[in-house]
Amino acid sequence: MVSEDVRDLIGRKRTMEVLELLVSSGGMNYSEIEGAVNSSSDTISEALKLLCQYELVERIEQSSRNVRYRPTATGREFTEAVESIENILRN
Repeated sequence: MVSEDVRDLIGRKRTMEVLELLVSSGGMNYSEIEGAVNSSSDTISEALKLLCQYELVERIEQSSRNVRYRPTATGREFTEAVESIENILRN
C-alpha cells in the first residue's frame, strides 16, 4: 500500500515539478525557481517546505538574502523512482 507521505509528495501541486527542476539544474535560488515554475509563490514555498521536510531538497542559507535549494541524493533517487513508474505506465 502506498503511504500517505508518498501520496502527499507526488499528488501535491507543483512539488514534483520543483524537484525535477532542481535535479536537472543542480540547484537554484527561490527567484530562479519562481521564474521557471508557472505557479503562485505560496504553492512554490509549500513545495519547497515539503521537499526539505522529507530531505529530498536541502536549503542552503549563505545569508538572509542568499538562499539556494539543492536536491539531495535521496531527492535524485526519488525522481528516478517516479520516472521508472511513469515508464511502466507508458508500456
